[in-house]
Amino acid sequence: MHTSIQSKWIIQSTLWIFNGFFLGKVLGKENVPSKGAFILAANHVSIPDSWLLINILLKKHEREVWFISRDDIWWGTWFTSKVVSPLLGSLLLVDWRNPKQVLDQAKEILKRGWVVGIHPEGTRNTDPKALCLGKTGAARLALETGLPVVPAGYFGPSISTLWDVFYEFALKRNRAKIVFGKTMDFSEYKNKEITRDLLYEVTDKIMIEIGNLSNKKPRLHQT
Repeated sequence: MHTSIQSKWIIQSTLWIFNGFFLGKVLGKENVPSKGAFILAANHVSIPDSWLLINILLKKHEREVWFISRDDIWWGTWFTSKVVSPLLGSLLLVDWRNPKQVLDQAKEILKRGWVVGIHPEGTRNTDPKALCLGKTGAARLALETGLPVVPAGYFGPSISTLWDVFYEFALKRNRAKIVFGKTMDFSEYKNKEITRDLLYEVTDKIMIEIGNLSNKKPRLHQT
């Protein structure tokens, strides 16, 4: 599974547009590994945030990045799967009838030394003060592969339509800010059985770091 030549051309040729018009500050870039597979976990504010994260990693390290995404994120399931995904070529679409399938695909990508991005909140969250309760996909990938997690905090306007893109970025000249945190290593759990409680524990640790980076309070499974 490779990003197509057409997709790479589109990504590379739009870097200056996305990074110039949509992206402001990027902090903590030194925390992003220059090689080797890892899991990128970030909060989810708007539709373009995963695209901006992909662009940053492509520009800095020319990393192959795949982002797990809902199969209806771009104007419904048909448009996302038939138009956007083939065009961009860097989305792993989640079929809610079979979520395990996308995690299996993600593990194959990680085995090749590439990067998998995931929004543990599972949906766009416009709450300026708190994160959604984290889903366990990022934790499961980290525990099953033994790979590190790089947490990231995203600041920016809530974008869900093309009008939002024009209004927030063009008219109001808002810019996104992204902060990368230090790599999280979960090798201490290597020989432990992956139970629900362990998934919740690791998920909470990831969400606490994302909360620190995004200035949002995490909602935790274990209190």
